[in-house]
Amino acid sequence: MPNAEFAYRLEPIVDLHTEKPVAHELLAGEAQCPEWGEVLWRRWHTFLISEIPRLLDSMEGLLFINLDGQQILDEHIHDTVQAISCFSPRIVLEWTEQRFMDAHFNRIVARLETYREMGFRVAIDDIGSIGGIDGLGRAGAIHADFCKIDGKYFQEVRSKGPEYLQGLCQHLARNGAMVIVEWVETKTDHRLALASGSHLGQGRLWKHARQSSCGGSL
Repeated sequence: MPNAEFAYRLEPIVDLHTEKPVAHELLAGEAQCPEWGEVLWRRWHTFLISEIPRLLDSMEGLLFINLDGQQILDEHIHDTVQAISCFSPRIVLEWTEQRFMDAHFNRIVARLETYREMGFRVAIDDIGSIGGIDGLGRAGAIHADFCKIDGKYFQEVRSKGPEYLQGLCQHLARNGAMVIVEWVETKTDHRLALASGSHLGQGRLWKHARQSSCGGSL
């Protein structure tokens, strides 16, 4: 891509019924999200002000952008989010578990509600997280539009059958969220995710899906 400082990748999020991408998650770094300090993270989000219009012009569907608790409260990053608000109908802000900022939970929720008023949708990651911060409480507080079933948790229930996920997926759906299963790696995983009542999937099974094949709307 045309920027020497920042590399990123787009990971497709697909409709489990059609297996067509309906969104992409924007992931900083060539391999994984890097351990940047605050200065680089602010520069990254400034870079996105000019990069997001180009991206959206070249793809269909929604674009998921990650924000952790500290970044949601960061005033510089807040300014960059405001700067892309004209594209808000196609952008989903994903609240990640990193730097959870428990003491500032209510402030984070209030800011995300402000973003929703601007037209952004909100996603919560790591629902059912094993060894991390379960996103279920965050999902309930913000009434998220999308909820992601944690990939490690999904792997744990592979051998147990879809009933181990069905209750969780039904609960999230009743609260108005579309459910995304992470770490879908095989056709067996795909069938399990479908049987659980999930709506969307993300993982290596579709990592080569083309942006131009995006289909459907959310």
